[in-house]
Amino acid sequence: MENEYDTDLNNHEETTEQDKVISRETPDPKEARAALVQKWNENIVEAKTYYSKAFDGMRADQTFVRGTQWKDQNGKYVANIAHRHVQQKTAFLYAKNPKVVAKMRDRLLGKVWDGTNSQLMTAQQALMGAQPGMPVSPEAQAIIQEAEKSKSHNKMLKRVGETLAILYEYNIDEQVDPFKAMLKLTVRRAITTGVGYIKLGFQRVMEMRPDVKNQLADFTQRLHTMERLAADMADGEIDGDDAEAEQLRLNIQALQKVEQALVREGLALDYPDSTSVIPDKKCKNLRTFSGCDWVAQEYLLPPETVQEIYGVDVSTHYKGYSRKGGNDVAGEATAEMEAREETRGDGVRSDALVWEAYNRLDGLVYVICDGYPDFLEEPAEPDVYTERFWPWFPVVFNEVDDPSNIFPPSDVTLIRDMQEEYNRSRQGLREHRRANRPKTAVAAGVLDEEDIAKLQSHPANAVLELNALAPGQSIDQVLQTIKGPPIDPALYEVNSVYEDILRVVGVQEATMGSVSGATATETSIAQSSQSSATQSNVDDLDDMLTLLARSAGQILFKETSLATVEKIVGDGAVWPEMTMEDIASEIFLQIEAGSTGRPNQAQEIQNAERIFPLLMQIPGIDPEWLGRELIKRLDDRIDISEAFAEQQQSIVSQNQNQQPTQGAPGESPTEQGAEGGNNTPTPTESQGPELGQMVQDVVGGMMQQ
Repeated sequence: MENEYDTDLNNHEETTEQDKVISRETPDPKEARAALVQKWNENIVEAKTYYSKAFDGMRADQTFVRGTQWKDQNGKYVANIAHRHVQQKTAFLYAKNPKVVAKMRDRLLGKVWDGTNSQLMTAQQALMGAQPGMPVSPEAQAIIQEAEKSKSHNKMLKRVGETLAILYEYNIDEQVDPFKAMLKLTVRRAITTGVGYIKLGFQRVMEMRPDVKNQLADFTQRLHTMERLAADMADGEIDGDDAEAEQLRLNIQALQKVEQALVREGLALDYPDSTSVIPDKKCKNLRTFSGCDWVAQEYLLPPETVQEIYGVDVSTHYKGYSRKGGNDVAGEATAEMEAREETRGDGVRSDALVWEAYNRLDGLVYVICDGYPDFLEEPAEPDVYTERFWPWFPVVFNEVDDPSNIFPPSDVTLIRDMQEEYNRSRQGLREHRRANRPKTAVAAGVLDEEDIAKLQSHPANAVLELNALAPGQSIDQVLQTIKGPPIDPALYEVNSVYEDILRVVGVQEATMGSVSGATATETSIAQSSQSSATQSNVDDLDDMLTLLARSAGQILFKETSLATVEKIVGDGAVWPEMTMEDIASEIFLQIEAGSTGRPNQAQEIQNAERIFPLLMQIPGIDPEWLGRELIKRLDDRIDISEAFAEQQQSIVSQNQNQQPTQGAPGESPTEQGAEGGNNTPTPTESQGPELGQMVQDVVGGMMQQ
């Protein structure tokens, strides 16, 4: 097999341009089409230039957080408070993945039934109390029929919602990059640059997307690479002695050993850089893209990757771009590649700049490459539809009402002056301490080189013989100590810097190390102020994640088949037979408020102690639900489903039903009659009388069920 394949690689026939698998010549589109391509190229470049100041500020903030905080960084003092703030705020805002729940829209399904159990019970009693042969109240029948229909409909929707939530969680877990890690990256990016983005798409079987680094974990990218190499081989672009030919041979050999290749489809999440999303110049609100006619995303891709994704060889005509500092941001054009031979001849390896523009006015997506005269793919509607049209979901925390600059200031920008002032203060103190190092003065010519060498470097407790010192002469007459200016701590204090940081971004000294000796009350007030400020950011993040989950649910409804759903969720999955638009209008996913933050277990237990006794007094409350909610707050590592046993009484009831032997009053309480054992302290009472009694009642009711 290997020898046969080697022969095929080395003995391929030359192909004409008409016979080539991929067109290699520079396209010559019609005048109108070429004008449209040029128009979009100019629009995007113009908008990118318009926002260049904001983009440059974002890159400067990223460099600043890394620690480059002086124009002349060499040897300068840096205490990176900005980085500490970014890390702490990220941990506060996104501590864990959010809890996704399916919610049904409130609807009035009954015309006669008002939705209350009291009216339904009255109708049922009227129907049961009707005498034989007497007419039944039509209103009672209508109420019962509507109630049954409404409950059946709601039960079906609830099951569909549970199926959708499980399907969404599965798609999130199947991403190559862990969702939690990438969301923390996005939050960190929003704090650092002012905005972060999440892009939502859907990867179909064997489909390549420009965000190749975030494909689903399958063979798709590998197979497309092989397809591109095979096409180049068939078209005579590479021969058997090229490195690409060896790469193709090795890939085929490896694939032949794989019994089954995994190819998937599902949600595809991308996390674009802050400078790669380019809104229309008319944008008025970055969070919603209000006022935008179009929004574009920029990709810096090697020509080979462009060919793998779009099936177009752009190497015959494109502008080459290099990366600045290794970032995924296109820098200045290094050269315009007029022919592939020039690129390979001089060894230049430049990337192509690809723009993907979503135009809201005509509902089409335009994909162009800078310098390429035609579209990379035929303009068409977005591959997935959501009601908001835009696939990007911005994360913004410091919004300001300034139409002239839609990009808000980042936390790094807000504390830049304080950070620089802190560094200057510490650098000044360092220089002052260096200037005050011990120094000795001597009159010129008094000491010879030998004496100077002895004074500059000598061992401890040394006895020095100085040529310049006469017998009986005091050393103080020859050498004099130089006294520098004393260090005034007030000149280099940094308490005011921390106070300004607190007022600007809500960070208190205690979170970065106390420096001012604030009292516990002052620290508590500052912490409360910080929590109030960041809680608004938590709400903003929850709103964005809810919008993301809602749009993802609409995509899953439209793109996922019943067979796929049952394979992922299980045989108990319910997928609606009604139109997806109808079901999407009744069910949507949302993020449980505050579920991304670290839980306050003490507060949750305190709330449970107050509300659970009240719930236990309400008829119809399910004891199993109470038990699950209680354990969730006390210790969510316990699986209560394993503790159930059918037809089993509670442990308390079992102990009470035992027939202990009678004992003397002074003996063990368990021997003092049937009720004596109840006087023995239980372990749960150590948690407090209210919570202990509540645990007994809830568990007892659950076991009796």
